[in-house]
Amino acid sequence: MRTSLQNLPTLQITHFDSCDSTNRLLLAAAESGAPAGSVFVAREQTAGRGRRGREWVAVPGDSLTFSLLWTFPADPAHITGLSLAVGLAVVRALSEMALGQKQDVTFGLKWPNDMLLMRADGAYAKVGGILIESALRSASAGGKELAVVIGIGLNCANAVSLGNRVNDQTVGSLSEFFAEGSSPDALLPIVLNSLFAAMNAFAQQGFATSQEAWNAHNLWQNLPVQIREGGAVLHEGICRGVDADGALCIETAQGMERIISGDVSLRKL
Repeated sequence: MRTSLQNLPTLQITHFDSCDSTNRLLLAAAESGAPAGSVFVAREQTAGRGRRGREWVAVPGDSLTFSLLWTFPADPAHITGLSLAVGLAVVRALSEMALGQKQDVTFGLKWPNDMLLMRADGAYAKVGGILIESALRSASAGGKELAVVIGIGLNCANAVSLGNRVNDQTVGSLSEFFAEGSSPDALLPIVLNSLFAAMNAFAQQGFATSQEAWNAHNLWQNLPVQIREGGAVLHEGICRGVDADGALCIETAQGMERIISGDVSLRKL
């Protein structure tokens, strides 16, 4: 059973000039009873984290870094595909902003939790990521619930500075996408409004109703890719997007492979 639309969370924003990690702080607050709708925003994170334990590098003042708390029923199946729904909400919100988006730059998604730019020369650059963590806690109505912390990082400007600090991938910034520029303060309310709507819809319907839209924003849709784990190639084929459960579908010479684990690496050939 999905969550009722009654008693929707109220937005409660806490700002930090500097902290180690908004996800860590909000997860601790969640375990102490912080309500759904709590948002922690930091101008600077000294120990930001990404997927698979990676460091999240951000430039103070040029990056939007925040975490949102939402609650779901205790069964983890209720959050299957959540990172995909979050990424879609962010891309939709920023793609619809009236900031004069550049026609030769595309903002889109990469499975399972990255937001990319495709530049005019066909090159790709990472501009954002999502980290989802959860804790099982007592629900106010009795029983247990999942307190889910959704961490989001977006590079808004100064991609050169970021590029000098990140060696394992190409990074970019939203300033390449918006002709009129952007700032973390301007983007935050727009992204949060979209996320609140997306979380309400996800709580009611899960990911399945977002599958088609996610695939439409998948920048590697129908392109040749590899799935790697460490130095080993697990699968190689054509990326066919995600299915209704959020699993990545790779069409290989042996047939269609469904990739469920986000602990692998997806690379374009």
